[in-house]
Amino acid sequence: MGARCARKRLRHSRCERCVTRCPTGALTWRDGALTLLAERCTGCGICLFVCPADALENLAPLQRHYHDGVLLGPFTLPVAVEELLLWHTHYGIRAVAVDLLQSPHWLRALGELNLRLRERGEPGWVCVPVSQTPGRAKRRLLGAQGERGRVPHNLAARRATGALCNADRVTLDTTRCLLCGACEKACMAGAITFSEQTLTLDPPHCTGCGDCAAVCPAEAVRLGKDDTGTAIRYTIYHARCAQCGEAWRAWHQGETRCPLCRRHGFGMRGG
Repeated sequence: MGARCARKRLRHSRCERCVTRCPTGALTWRDGALTLLAERCTGCGICLFVCPADALENLAPLQRHYHDGVLLGPFTLPVAVEELLLWHTHYGIRAVAVDLLQSPHWLRALGELNLRLRERGEPGWVCVPVSQTPGRAKRRLLGAQGERGRVPHNLAARRATGALCNADRVTLDTTRCLLCGACEKACMAGAITFSEQTLTLDPPHCTGCGDCAAVCPAEAVRLGKDDTGTAIRYTIYHARCAQCGEAWRAWHQGETRCPLCRRHGFGMRGG
């Protein structure tokens, strides 16, 4: 696990995407550190495609075979729907030659993939039947003319192809938010931005890493389900505290006391 890991960078981070998505339980948190149980790791690479910070190092996605728009395998290990979306975009894959009776661990990922493609208005993948009886058709499909390749797993590639499939998105409790801007500084994905008059949450850019929630001093930022997928813009105002004289961003026009003075009842900054 590299230095980009949110759990290493931020003391209060609760990101555990790699742990929860690992199908064999090979990744676990022990004493504040991520531990890999080598005897359980199968090398499926799912952790690479779900990490919101590209923090996993010295790992590579599986090399797979494909030919004429058909993914040929291997199918022996579980697969992430994020990886399949990258195959769809980068290699034009539209079908898969898998026997789901023999590889049932692919069924869920393929189902999720086709749901995502339907949301985009694209046709889903089809399963190409592969007969177990030797024959010319099977040899042609699985023969030496098949190519081999890997898909990019970095965050930029996943975002560009819509392969950020996490359901959690940043949500804001405006009754608690101090508009301090800590969340914007922590967000590496640019999903939270301040301008002169607005605070914008941009769910499509959110990776679900939780950095914003980890640094929020008021616990106003959380990860939740977002149904719209569209940017949310809040109007903010510039004010100056009549008690301490400091300028701050306010939720309502005409506010005269900053959050610090409201909390303590007297001028904390010498005003």
